[in-house]
Amino acid sequence: MRKIVVPTDFSEQADNALELACDMAEHLPDVEITVIHVIEHTKKNTVFLGSSSLDTTGQWSKKPDMNDVFFIELYRKRRSQMQELMDNPRFTSLKIEDKIMRGNAYQAIEDEIVDTNADLIIMGTTGINDWEESLIGSTAEKVVRHASCPVLTLRKKISFDDISNIAFASDFSGINTPFLNIPKSIQEYFHAKLHFVFINTPSNFRNERDIRKIMSDYAKENNFDNYKLHIYSHFNEEEGIVSFIEDYDMDMVILSTHGRTGFIRLFEHSIAEDVVNYSKKPVLTFNLHNLKKREEKAAKLA
Repeated sequence: MRKIVVPTDFSEQADNALELACDMAEHLPDVEITVIHVIEHTKKNTVFLGSSSLDTTGQWSKKPDMNDVFFIELYRKRRSQMQELMDNPRFTSLKIEDKIMRGNAYQAIEDEIVDTNADLIIMGTTGINDWEESLIGSTAEKVVRHASCPVLTLRKKISFDDISNIAFASDFSGINTPFLNIPKSIQEYFHAKLHFVFINTPSNFRNERDIRKIMSDYAKENNFDNYKLHIYSHFNEEEGIVSFIEDYDMDMVILSTHGRTGFIRLFEHSIAEDVVNYSKKPVLTFNLHNLKKREEKAAKLA
């Protein structure tokens, strides 16, 4: 874990995400944090507004067009908010930088992942007000579904030391994929106990003896320590996961998603996104397909 990206809308939830990132940076060696804010606009992601070049102090190297006046004022307001955020004395001992971008929020976040080779995104899931909540919610959903690195979402403030029990909910199919080492890495980062969870539903009922063997074999093959196996019965997977988190007082849950989109997604919804929407505890998701694409691209460039 070296590089963490924290998107911010300057809300309490975004501040909570940044606090957790700082906690992780203080507990793990050589972690770098990038805090980004995106001013939503249809133009390309950039810190240049129209033909007017904007530097980090909020000054312009060219006279702005009249159409840019709104963005000039908005940028200066956001720059002031960012500066206030970055003036936190806690940050002086951390490797942390900030960026303000203009464009599509999801694409700007994904560009930052690629540009910095980020290992993790940490983001809050509720905005400042009802209108912004729908905007931030939509962005978070896209990031969870498509990001090329793991995404940790949270609603409430939580510290590094609060995380001692982590649930990893899965159907444990395709367990040979190397990216399923992610739960082990997260467990090791937080020095937590890992709880393997299979949600047994009427539509996907499995013999308990068989699924327990699959889970046990997976844990042994990947040299897990300090773990427990759970088979939890419920009518559907997403509600079952949320109920398990509450019943067993989990501090975090880990899920994988395949990132389906468009027509297919209308019929095959994402359990991970539903859990992100309804869980009161932090949810870490990773997109198996996009992680594989990122690794293949990196291998070609090597």
